[in-house]
Amino acid sequence: MGSDITDIGLKSLSDDELEEIISIVDTKIELFLQKHEFWKLLTDFGIITSLSQSSDNVLTLILDFDISGGLSSLQLDELQQEVYEYAQDALKEELLCRKNF
Repeated sequence: MGSDITDIGLKSLSDDELEEIISIVDTKIELFLQKHEFWKLLTDFGIITSLSQSSDNVLTLILDFDISGGLSSLQLDELQQEVYEYAQDALKEELLCRKNF
């Protein structure tokens, strides 16, 4: 899953800054999952988060899911969509904090 977030007025971010943002978003995703109602049904999960920035400051967030457990296909789709939406919100929040800093 991937989406673009348009320029919110930040200068171009360095690779180190992008990695720092990815780390923050990853941590927030893990905490979100641990509080999710489906947490007890998961036997293993991995989410690879990547963030890239184009020359016109458009950020692209990509989540690659590897989740297993006692979830139905519908529950898995629902969980992935919720995690994806949460990750987008976490990214936007982090970017706004950086802009206001």
